Amino acid sequence: MLKTEKRNHKRFPVLKDMAEPVDLTVMGPSAREVPAVLTNLSAGGMALVVFAHVSGESKLKLVLDIHGLEGLELHGRVAWTTPKGDTTAVGVAFEHLKKETVDRINQMAEDFQDCELKLSFGVKDVCFLKCHYFSLCGKPVKLKLN
Repeated sequence: MLKTEKRNHKRFPVLKDMAEPVDLTVMGPSAREVPAVLTNLSAGGMALVVFAHVSGESKLKLVLDIHGLEGLELHGRVAWTTPKGDTTAVGVAFEHLKKETVDRINQMAEDFQDCELKLSFGVKDVCFLKCHYFSLCGKPVKLKLN
């Protein structure tokens, strides 16, 4: 049976140096900052590994610091959680992204997906400098800059 994609936006991994740190605040009566790393991103949401326990009803404020999205403040809600020991895998659904932010994230996702598709067909020369995913890419086919 084929698995169908239910997401509205293409997602891409953010694993440049294993994962990307995120400034995360769990909102509420006793707002708290917790350490977290971003593992994937789309214009609709993201997945994080949070180094604390997070409930499924939490509102979140996040600040990204990845190339092309430096200092971007995002607001969302917890869509799902999977506790793993002292950490929690968390899916975040965004609330009210600006159009230019949606467009930028979608460009990064499109370029990542295009590269993956070309590689799956055995194309060797897939990397280009204007790729919106370039700074996050760790693939062996990535162009080397001198």
